[in-house]
Amino acid sequence: MSVHLLKTATSVLLKDPTASLGDVARAAGVGRTTLHKRYPTRADLVRAVASEALDLVDEAISTVDLTSDDAVDQLIAKLVPLGPRVEFLLRFPNLQDDERLSTRLNTMDQPVIDLISRLQGTRLRADLPAWWITQILYAGVYSAWEGIAAGRLAPLDAPRLVLTTFYRGVSDAGTADRS
Repeated sequence: MSVHLLKTATSVLLKDPTASLGDVARAAGVGRTTLHKRYPTRADLVRAVASEALDLVDEAISTVDLTSDDAVDQLIAKLVPLGPRVEFLLRFPNLQDDERLSTRLNTMDQPVIDLISRLQGTRLRADLPAWWITQILYAGVYSAWEGIAAGRLAPLDAPRLVLTTFYRGVSDAGTADRS
């Protein structure tokens, strides 16, 4: 039931960031008291949704062989299907104020930043900070989520689109084209 509540809460809060616990309870088909027992406050529910989203990202990153040549491809293939379950983290910027969530997010980013650093000078530009390239990667994944949600992008086409945009935008070859 907890997973159902969190999935429903994610959906409700993405549609209406001001939704109340009562709105979430109605959408989940449970009584408000049931929801309050599990999540006493709206802030508790939001933190639980964010924590679950971080669990999904952490699981995706941990299943990627970050030492392989196609690690970025693997990562994008794992992150794109997570869609709105993880998009929640980006739609609620005040989550950065929660020290535990913020620390966890930074810890999870480090292996990806390390991967990007390893690829710089070979597959990726060395003249950009690794954290910046990582953010560009995440922005591409986020754009894919948005495109899928809006019906502009087929889910199966999204990873390829993100990958081609990412590599052409930050590849070593891109530095020669600038005037």
